[in-house]
Amino acid sequence: MIKYKSIFRYVVTGTLFVVVPILIIIVLFGKALGILMPLGHTLTEKFHLTSFLGPAAVILVSCLILFIISLVCGYFVVNGFLKQWSNKYEATLFYHFPSFQMMKYRFIEEADYKKQNFWQPILLKEDNAFRIAFITDNSQPNFFSIYVPDAPKMDAGEVRYMLVSDCEYIPITMKQAMNGLRNFGKGMESEVFKEYK
Repeated sequence: MIKYKSIFRYVVTGTLFVVVPILIIIVLFGKALGILMPLGHTLTEKFHLTSFLGPAAVILVSCLILFIISLVCGYFVVNGFLKQWSNKYEATLFYHFPSFQMMKYRFIEEADYKKQNFWQPILLKEDNAFRIAFITDNSQPNFFSIYVPDAPKMDAGEVRYMLVSDCEYIPITMKQAMNGLRNFGKGMESEVFKEYK
């Protein structure tokens, strides 16, 4: 009986975490190619690509178009859209799509992030422990508004208003904060805590 349970668990786990994502990617890729095939067919006929690419010319041209679209979109997202996004719209976007925030901070360099002055990542001291947190507003003279997320995602947590005088923290980089959340705290550099040794 135990053996059958193990086999069933392996089948369910393999289906949910491997087969289903692969099928979703294949279906989405197929749909995208289906949309681009007429354009690929037109370009293939216009430039007479079938003569040297053979019968697969339409599919190859459609894949190339999909690659170029992905490349251009990725360039604008990383270098334009993500860097120039204003704080107001960014906060609204993060509210609806929390995973976008983690993606953004993984792709943007630390120097570019600091220029935006959106959230300041910190290790917030609480009793005998530290928590990864973010100062979301430091415009008030007497208090900070702080967001404390739950690991490993950013879409749940709590908001605190703390007096500046009561807020003890260690500044960290956004990369350290994102890695700490994603990896359940593993990999935080020891230099961060050097003043507490």
